Amino acid sequence: MKYTTRQWLMVSCLAVLVLGGCSNVSNYPNNTVSPSTTESEINTLTYTDQQKKEILAAAQKAGVKTVYIPTIGGGPDDSFEDIEVKGNTLILKFLRMAIAQSEEEIGPAVEGGDEKEVQLTDEVTGKWIPENESSVAFLYFKIGDTYLNYSSAKPFIPQEYEASARSMIPLE
Repeated sequence: MKYTTRQWLMVSCLAVLVLGGCSNVSNYPNNTVSPSTTESEINTLTYTDQQKKEILAAAQKAGVKTVYIPTIGGGPDDSFEDIEVKGNTLILKFLRMAIAQSEEEIGPAVEGGDEKEVQLTDEVTGKWIPENESSVAFLYFKIGDTYLNYSSAKPFIPQEYEASARSMIPLE
């Protein structure tokens, strides 16, 4: 099949648009979004009534009187996925993170010297605590009588987790 110059130009333009628009490569480590992402750019999390009922039932089973849920995800494509109860700890699992909650301390057994304190709200101060033998730290803080621990098995942008932690509201 023989193409005219106009057809070649059209095919070339379409190829550039398609290939350029489909590229999801980033200049940031692990193809994450830019660290300058603002809270308004991070996705808002929503929960169905059924999910809320399941979270409250699991919290009751774990003995967590006041359970907190984030309204902002741990990244632009985050979503709620599952619930787990391990003894007295409720674990909310998301695509990008897990949030453990307990009425008892769930911090690390040994606190290291590399902890970094962060002010989440006027009332809540958190700590970034490195995990042993891991390049990933976790965010640990307390709201009211509930201890919370944000963690991930994969690298993440701390500012996104901090934005999510600031968005925590009690589930009623």
